[in-house]
Amino acid sequence: MKSILQQLAPHLLTVACYDREVNCRRAAAAAFQENVGRQGNYPHGIDIVNTADYFALSSRTNSYLHVAVCIAQYDGYLYTFVDELLNNKICHWDKSLRELAANALSSLAKYDLGHFSSTVVGKLLPCTLSSDLCMRHGATLAIGEVILALHEREYVLLPDLQNQVAGVVLAIEKARLYRGKGGEIMRSAVSRFIECISSARVQLTDKIKRSLLDTLHENLRHPNSQIQGAAVAALKSFIPAYIVPLESKGFNAITLRYLEQLTDPNVAARRGSALALGVLPFKFLCVGWKDILRKLCAACEIEDNPEERDVESRVNAVKGLVSVCEILTKTQDHSHLLSAEECISLYVLIKNEVMQTLFKALDDYSKDNRGDVGSWVREAALDGLERCTYILCKRGLKGFSSKSEQMELGSVPQLDETDVTNQMNFLFDENMATHLVGNIVKQAVEKMDKLRELAAKVLQRILHNKSISVPFIPHRERLEQIVPDDADLKWGVPTFSYPRFLQLLGISCYSKYVISGLVISIGGLQDSLRKPSLNALLEFLQSTDENVNDSKEYNLSNDILWVLQKYQRCDRVVEPTLKTIENLFSKKIFLNMEAQTAVFCVGVLEALNIELKGSKDFSKLYAGIAILGYISSVPEQINIQAFTHLLTFLTHRFPKVRKAAAEQVYLVLQQNDVLVPEDKLEKALEIISETCWDGDLAEAKEKRLELCATCNLDGGTFLKVDVGTSRRVVEQAPTGDENAAYSSLVGSAGF
Repeated sequence: MKSILQQLAPHLLTVACYDREVNCRRAAAAAFQENVGRQGNYPHGIDIVNTADYFALSSRTNSYLHVAVCIAQYDGYLYTFVDELLNNKICHWDKSLRELAANALSSLAKYDLGHFSSTVVGKLLPCTLSSDLCMRHGATLAIGEVILALHEREYVLLPDLQNQVAGVVLAIEKARLYRGKGGEIMRSAVSRFIECISSARVQLTDKIKRSLLDTLHENLRHPNSQIQGAAVAALKSFIPAYIVPLESKGFNAITLRYLEQLTDPNVAARRGSALALGVLPFKFLCVGWKDILRKLCAACEIEDNPEERDVESRVNAVKGLVSVCEILTKTQDHSHLLSAEECISLYVLIKNEVMQTLFKALDDYSKDNRGDVGSWVREAALDGLERCTYILCKRGLKGFSSKSEQMELGSVPQLDETDVTNQMNFLFDENMATHLVGNIVKQAVEKMDKLRELAAKVLQRILHNKSISVPFIPHRERLEQIVPDDADLKWGVPTFSYPRFLQLLGISCYSKYVISGLVISIGGLQDSLRKPSLNALLEFLQSTDENVNDSKEYNLSNDILWVLQKYQRCDRVVEPTLKTIENLFSKKIFLNMEAQTAVFCVGVLEALNIELKGSKDFSKLYAGIAILGYISSVPEQINIQAFTHLLTFLTHRFPKVRKAAAEQVYLVLQQNDVLVPEDKLEKALEIISETCWDGDLAEAKEKRLELCATCNLDGGTFLKVDVGTSRRVVEQAPTGDENAAYSSLVGSAGF
């Protein structure tokens, strides 16, 4: 075996490092290890066996980018590895493997820079125009990665080679290789290629620069998000490398192009332009920064025309808005481009407009056939709020008192340098801190695990940031106890997060935010979320807390009434809120608060009058009927009003609703002997139990009037309600077409 060991070793290790399948990689490594142990004549055998072990080869990325690179340092392996990548992996049928092979090739470049610049790049250049899609895609990526690797090693390319590399994209476009099924793949590869040569500062002619910029503009308008992402990354490197040094007036034209596209009917153009604005350098943004920020703020809002609404555009607008703010405020070398007055105006605009826009973005609950797509906007807004908070707090600590700013400040009112608190209040005050923490906490108790975890971690970083202190947060010590500085806490687990965050119900400035998010979880459809959130609330109400002086039930009842008023006619919140009230009533919560019970019940009844009027949502109607049943059993004068309202549903246009109302009336009459005289109770129960409430509507009306007379209640109110109800029914469906109305209920209920 001695004569062939040196030939066998590179081939075994090629399979061990570069085969697509993990079993083959491990088998080749095992064969190599066996031969090292038995033959003992493999070059650098022991070192390689330790590097290419069973676990190191389990990850394909680790095998390509670390194990192979480590083995290639030994004699006899480098060129075999390079040939394998060039001949078999760059043109592999698996797209992800081609991308990995391009990175692997660039990782090997450090061992022989001359060979890679002449031989490797020379072999790859003709392949960029190959008729085989896999080959031209892999070759385009590989050239870019190798050129970038050579630049990082400070290797200077020959002028002739630079010219050949510079002409790759033009040649691809001239050959019309963006067309056909492989066009999208090539666009991504070209964008990455432009990013690499921009980072490597390859010499380009003005014509090629314009052509590459046009290519990036086209890719930014492409509907494929991966192509847009690659184009944005390329633009971030291309503009500083080739456009900024020109010091031309073309800066404004590029910025205006993207600003105009923010309102383009083509949603793909809106998405790409918002991201592009977020990577433009300071020189591009400083001229019309007010217009840029305000247009991005407008792009973050839900479009008025439903046909133009696009959630991805809003997500990208939020990301672009925050990035622009960071670029405008981080750059210190260009202070001469912004006067002190403009600098102050910039931070004031971030405080008054950008932060408010991000708070509004947290209320984006848009839905489409993909589900709660508004959560993407809320996720971006949480990240943006954290970053903009740091911008304001960092500047507030520094103040506006640098010498250069003082010279330019002129008539601008001077801030008191000695009063640090007032200086901080100028940009970030207690009201904003409360609003910030409250909105983050609201997201931390809603129904999506991913958002709850993200919100908790954002709050954790804000509270425990070592470099930038966020001031004026009310009850900070309490918050730090609830959200400690521990990276291993599992905030996405409901049984862990809800008991912690519900402690904030005892703090008045945060309680409304908590309850407005909590009702979504308690009143939702997921048992895995509903049970832990409800249990956590009940535990909070039963616990004794020295920090809470007032009755917990009293405060909670006021907060729930606030939610019903704030989100009036918003089914997304009202329906789960009603279910939450129903759940709490079933646990005897709110029923023993003395005077506050009547106040709460009156508030709930007022909300039900508004919410249930004309509603077709059975879940909402059923929750409202159940609540009316509970209030009817309360030993207060309000019970008559609730019972009266409950009886109106006995002649509802939907049979299923009439039947549910009858069941609830029967339970109320059995549990409460005050509503009906004792001698008439049996007759009232007989009317309820023997009537077919989901049958003929006319019969239901007669029986309700009979029940009304039995209960000594005035039927005039019901007649008035019937007139209005019947008028609405006539307007909405043909006379007698009760089944059509019922089918609409069944459809809305999801059956």
